[in-house]
Amino acid sequence: MPTINLIDDGDVRHIVGELTADAPDYFWEVPASTSGFHHPACRNERGLWAHTLMLSTVIDRLADSYTGQGRLTEYDIDLAHAAAILHDQRKNGDPLNPSPKSTSDHDLQMAEVVLESDLDDAVADAIASHMGAWYDGPYPSNDLEDLVHTADMVASTASITPKVQGPIPEELEHCGLEATDLR
Repeated sequence: MPTINLIDDGDVRHIVGELTADAPDYFWEVPASTSGFHHPACRNERGLWAHTLMLSTVIDRLADSYTGQGRLTEYDIDLAHAAAILHDQRKNGDPLNPSPKSTSDHDLQMAEVVLESDLDDAVADAIASHMGAWYDGPYPSNDLEDLVHTADMVASTASITPKVQGPIPEELEHCGLEATDLR
């Protein structure tokens, strides 16, 4: 996952890498949405993975505004990138018995996984609130949570096509994503 390199803090990057290595197989294979609301590049096979890469790009783009206003620190931006990479890794629920489509509590399920790790609890909170009013989880209640929620909404929008941190994984070449070097 090239976007992991957007996380500057080595400890955060390492833990996110370990959690992502344990992501359910379906995370790498399923569409981001079966309802048709996500970007067209994310509606087919491997679309959830593509959406995750797009989300990291949007967070990277918005980060300067949040840090420039003094709302978040560079470490907070690392936590936002961590939440972006992890936020939908339980999108279809239980890894051993996945649902054929998105589950309404996937945000809370993944937040629980993160709470059991050594990551800052703020990552779990940002994951739990990334859906805002549309699912079972809580609303964003601070700037970090707001950044992840807002970026997820933008990255899910059908009319916006964020480039993604390159290189594009070979498995995603069919999605029509464009690479950029965010660093």
